[in-house]
Amino acid sequence: MRHLHDEYRQRPACWVYKTGDESGKPLLEIRFSASQSYPAPSEKDADGSKVRYHVGLYAQVGRDGADLFFQCPTRAASKDAYIGDTKYVKAELYSDNAQLHGDSAVNDRMMILNSVSREVAREAGCASKAGLPTAVPNP
Repeated sequence: MRHLHDEYRQRPACWVYKTGDESGKPLLEIRFSASQSYPAPSEKDADGSKVRYHVGLYAQVGRDGADLFFQCPTRAASKDAYIGDTKYVKAELYSDNAQLHGDSAVNDRMMILNSVSREVAREAGCASKAGLPTAVPNP
């Protein structure tokens, strides 16, 4: 939680690789950051390439990843932090569309991101405010 307020490249990332994959490309990359705001909800974007979920404050899945914003007040570690104190956390999951297969890839992305986000919210002491369900509802 201490790096939520750092610049993007200074924040730690979690990379997940397929067993036996020698390509060097992760199956998933997950990052968290402090956020001053979150996008306005909409069911789908204009061209239908993103699917909105009723998880947290705002959640969407697109072709190569997912975003999830949830309420979780955080304090910057210092006055020199890239971003100051915030009310929200943004969770990002990147997964190359070519890496995931099947009819459930969109739902799988959101289930994974929601699950990891629930644990982050629990560790940060904001699970009751985060609005992250144990099971992801259908879009």
